[in-house]
Amino acid sequence: MTMIIMAAKHFNSIKLFAILVATFGAVTGATLLAQENDTESSVWDGVYSSDQADRGQKVYDATCARCHGSDLTGGRARPLVGESFIRDWGGLTMDSVLTRAKTMPPGAAGSLAEDRYLDILAYVLSKNDFPTGTGDLTATTAPEILIYGEDGPDAVPNFAMVQVVGCLATGTDSDWVVTDGSEPIRTREPAASEGEALQLTQAMLLGAKQFELMYVFPDPAAYEGHRVEAKGFLIQRDGPGEIDAINVTTVASLAPACNP
Repeated sequence: MTMIIMAAKHFNSIKLFAILVATFGAVTGATLLAQENDTESSVWDGVYSSDQADRGQKVYDATCARCHGSDLTGGRARPLVGESFIRDWGGLTMDSVLTRAKTMPPGAAGSLAEDRYLDILAYVLSKNDFPTGTGDLTATTAPEILIYGEDGPDAVPNFAMVQVVGCLATGTDSDWVVTDGSEPIRTREPAASEGEALQLTQAMLLGAKQFELMYVFPDPAAYEGHRVEAKGFLIQRDGPGEIDAINVTTVASLAPACNP
């Protein structure tokens, strides 16, 4: 039986969790992982026209700028450009952004025609320097268009919610670490895997990655040496000798021994 340890909120991580949970809560019913997506088209393939982006700018200025900023860098609402856009939407398809857009503006969800929401998305793509094409972005094409940044479709951005499999061990500072860890993959589900997802997780191969587990509660000492699944928000580090960390939402024991 899968044993689950849920992470408690820690004072120092409240702000980070608040921002990130709000972000992932906005994602609805979209393709979750680039690896699971059969889509060939992407935002790099000229999926909107310059005329559509021009139309979208006018609608954006009138309905979106007061919250997201005139330059799309945020204010009272999330930024829609740069790393923030890729972190929030990378690995998903454009229909997920359209679904979210239709809940806006606050207090007037769905008040625009669908084509106007699509025009706004075209403007957002233009401000993120994705190339233009000859045709407009449509509700029909949106589900087929994958979003990813310059690092490619398999890149996992900083602060993304991820899943890893590895061996639970005690670190040098008496903290908890995952050793022999798999490459992190994106997930939208913060809880332990179940059903078919659990079967896929159990089949995942160990790797050479190591992750510090942050804010794990209660103490997972009973699972030391187990093969585990860990989920949470990825914190990438690039300092000398530093390893990446996971701000944990769930640690689940997959097996009482951790063998390759």
